[in-house]
Amino acid sequence: MNIIKYPSDEAVNEAVKNDSRLLGAVSLDGETAYVGTADSAGDHIALLEAFGVERLSGFFRLSFDSVTADWTFSCPWKYKGIEDNKERLGAYYRDGLSMIPEFLVMFGYFSKLNIKNAPPEIWEF
Repeated sequence: MNIIKYPSDEAVNEAVKNDSRLLGAVSLDGETAYVGTADSAGDHIALLEAFGVERLSGFFRLSFDSVTADWTFSCPWKYKGIEDNKERLGAYYRDGLSMIPEFLVMFGYFSKLNIKNAPPEIWEF
């Protein structure tokens, strides 16, 4: 996974040193992750736009520090071309539970993962 930092490596490293809140956007294919300081990036849309990315739906979005990682659960309607809503949510959930912790470990964090805005159906998987 290629981790790209915003606005710079130095700024993100300083935020890590201070355990400041960070924003992360991990591509659905797990190949690329963008990380920005919450202060400089503002939100996930601005973070991705800073790199010329136009499809926010192509990313798992999280806000994190060394203790917790909050995953904003937002499954795209056309995720993996799966028509059935329950199957699509299940695939998105399983993929996120695989890729987000992988990203966090690669970043050097072992944060507790919280799922925000999760539909009640995910607890049936």
